[in-house]
Amino acid sequence: MLCTKSNRIRSVAFLAIFSAFFACDAGVAFAQEPPTVPVAGQLAAVGDAIPLNTWLLYPTLNVFSQYSDNYFLSPQAKISGLGFGISPAVAAQWTDGIHSTTLYGNFQGIQYPTVPEINTTDGEATFTQRYSPLPDLSFSVSGDYTHRTIAPGLMNGIVSGISAPTTTVLPNGNIVLPNGSIVSPTGQLVGQTSPALVVNGVTIVNPYDQYTGSAKIEKIFSEGTLTLGASIARLNYEQPASQASDFTANTFTENASFWLGPLFYVYSTGAYAIDTNTYPNPSVEIYNIAGGLGTRQFGLFRASTYFGHQGSESAGQPAGGNVYGGALSYYPTAEWTISAHIDETINISSQTTTSIQALNFPIVTPALIPLSSSTQFTAYTLQSNYIISPQWTIGGTIGYDHVAYIGSPIFDDYWFLNTSISYGIWRNMTLILQYQYTDVVSNAPLTSTNRNFIMMTASYKF
Repeated sequence: MLCTKSNRIRSVAFLAIFSAFFACDAGVAFAQEPPTVPVAGQLAAVGDAIPLNTWLLYPTLNVFSQYSDNYFLSPQAKISGLGFGISPAVAAQWTDGIHSTTLYGNFQGIQYPTVPEINTTDGEATFTQRYSPLPDLSFSVSGDYTHRTIAPGLMNGIVSGISAPTTTVLPNGNIVLPNGSIVSPTGQLVGQTSPALVVNGVTIVNPYDQYTGSAKIEKIFSEGTLTLGASIARLNYEQPASQASDFTANTFTENASFWLGPLFYVYSTGAYAIDTNTYPNPSVEIYNIAGGLGTRQFGLFRASTYFGHQGSESAGQPAGGNVYGGALSYYPTAEWTISAHIDETINISSQTTTSIQALNFPIVTPALIPLSSSTQFTAYTLQSNYIISPQWTIGGTIGYDHVAYIGSPIFDDYWFLNTSISYGIWRNMTLILQYQYTDVVSNAPLTSTNRNFIMMTASYKF
């Protein structure tokens, strides 16, 4: 039986159809890296780009195949089989050092020969304009249109920002190009970014369109950075039965980090959103704010910790609780990184109507929990990434999440493993093998299940 809207009502056990090219909302990450000083308006040396007059183009083409024994992680009526997909994308950048323009677009189509009813056709188009009157001050505006065939069972209460690829200057001076290549300041290829490993939440076949506009101010101080942002997003479902879940989200965000000395820095992150829902769902106000203390790498280690509060209010009924956690990173070699994270989110709710929005967590997790549920969410995550050579990279994530429903004996445990290995056949061609295992253990009926998923991708950068 296919995963449709009626299936969601019967069971919340259906988890994501895993695809590295369909990214779910990951919430607000509380643990930050220490502040760095990027060069405003800088573009990398040509590297992998195609020059076109004063523009740099970064076209890519991904072709992939995948297999799962239980695509929707269902405890019953499991859907399995092969899938084949193609995903072309292009990013274009122009800058004169003060003004810069970035255009981005992608398309993704996946065909399932044995289950054609879940074939997907997705796409995105993004425009970003950046103005940097000073090297330490920049203003940017962005517009984005996204279409998705498979929708989360619950949308995150705080909609994540636009995530089109851009040129990024790393703390060591290397530059990440929009196509994922890492080059030195002189344009020499020195590596590739690791492929995204995503653990999606509950999903259903429920196509939607999302329109997002955002603005951001970034200021670099002598000992830190400050970023303020605002966005408005409109989400419209295509199916008439789902249009009561349409909503508009107005979101305001803040991120800041400052050095206290040569070793320690402090940081804060916050978000406030007003989600105006379509009748009969009540509108909701949502916020989270956290602050923390982190360290520069000392010896082979780096650490950070945070504490904050999150909450929501709908129809005059509040919900909320504390959030806290920490991370410890270990660098046994320059090429190998190991990180351990512990995160806790508490939500005590007096809301009597089941929310159509989900709690935002500081990590990516298979769990989707309504804002109206009283829960204690605890996550333990271990990540490792090893750059064997500029051609070979291997990485993985092991996680355990425990959801305790306050005042109820019900609990859910999520175990998951993500691993990938990538091989650069030559400068413009990379092969990526990904494997995911997910296991859901619950004392609620018809909830426990598991899934294996494997995908092979050939990525070509023109």
